[in-house]
Amino acid sequence: MQLLIGSLSAILISALALKTNSLSRSGAAAAAVLGTIVFGLGGLAWAILLLGFFISSSALSQLFGKRKKKQLAEQFSKGSQRDAMQVLANGGVCGVFVLAHLAFREAAWPWLGFAGTLAAVNADTWATELGVLSRRTPLLITTLKPAQRGTAGAVTLAGTLAGLGGALLIAGLAVVFWPVAAGPASMGQSALVLAVIGLAGLAGSLLDSLLAATSQAIYTCPACRKETEQHPIHSCGSPTTLKRGWPWLSNDWVNTACAAAGGVMALLLGLMLSFSVVESGEKPMNELTISISTPTFAAGQPVPVDLTCDGDNRSPELRWQGIPEGTQSLALIVDDPDAPVGIFTHWVLYNMPPTLEALPAGLSREAQIPGIGTQGTNDFRRTGYDGPCPPRGKAHRYFFKLYALDTMLNLPEGLKAGALEKAMGGHILAEGQLYGTYSRK
Repeated sequence: MQLLIGSLSAILISALALKTNSLSRSGAAAAAVLGTIVFGLGGLAWAILLLGFFISSSALSQLFGKRKKKQLAEQFSKGSQRDAMQVLANGGVCGVFVLAHLAFREAAWPWLGFAGTLAAVNADTWATELGVLSRRTPLLITTLKPAQRGTAGAVTLAGTLAGLGGALLIAGLAVVFWPVAAGPASMGQSALVLAVIGLAGLAGSLLDSLLAATSQAIYTCPACRKETEQHPIHSCGSPTTLKRGWPWLSNDWVNTACAAAGGVMALLLGLMLSFSVVESGEKPMNELTISISTPTFAAGQPVPVDLTCDGDNRSPELRWQGIPEGTQSLALIVDDPDAPVGIFTHWVLYNMPPTLEALPAGLSREAQIPGIGTQGTNDFRRTGYDGPCPPRGKAHRYFFKLYALDTMLNLPEGLKAGALEKAMGGHILAEGQLYGTYSRK
């Protein structure tokens, strides 16, 4: 169902872009395929980042593209209307990260790479569209000497700052809509992730300029005696000849390198700073030292119907061992990472005493359960446990995650999973998890 909805959404948006002249026919076809991958296989959060790039960059191209084409049409190989190669050059790499997400659903690194990729191409687009409007003389990135406006590899301070702004837009969306459980746990970490993705995007756009200045194929028109990216025929109608660079390295390939560099840089910076957000969502911050089990199903096996919305919808009995010394409280989160909208929370329970060794089956929906703890609000907008209830189709996984904390948080009732995760930041001593599957035919 998600794939069908994603495909229809992608086709609709591509058709609108074609109608507004943001895309050519080939560009609309390529965008529909790419959108199906991102919307249909990634989900809503992934689609939001792609739309953030597409809408902002297309708006700038429409607002300033005509002025750019009038002044510099002889130098740029293409106009503001994107064709298939431009769509794939800007978005093909991010599609690869979406496919990586399918293979590593609980890992956060595909999202970080995806965000870095889009931050880079958005930075490049913003820098190009706004940089050519600067009144200051551009400087060649390799020598910092003045260059003719529109020269490949020439940069301006205004364009560079605009590129940073474009990268930070994508970075902000990536932090707000982070789709995996191992996301930023505090405001400080969110700011750090914002900076990493933003800088990765800026680095990708600067690499684009460096390649344009050193290796991209640049041609000359013997009739106009001007440098151009256009080949084999210049806009004046004359054949162009190679002046420098590699003949195969067109502007589209340079944009692809820009996108790949942004994704790789985001991953490298994340690893260098030891972010928990680039680790697996299955154990985001600690080793899984707590053993958690249930007598109702084996780990990785189907959840019984009576624990789901198709049955009695009662909470399962849970047992655990391995709570470390110094534990002051326990917390439990149950979620579905395979939901069409991203991670979907089924149960939030906290303020549990460290001496507790099990949960009985069929807990009530009371916010305060004596001797047990406080129940929060799940994504059904109800207090307590609501079991698996996926759309019909493939099986979803349901993770029961138990956390041992070094403090009693004394949090109010009704808390949602995201708020609990932020409150637990820096307080997790150990954790354990159990997962089961469920599908509806």
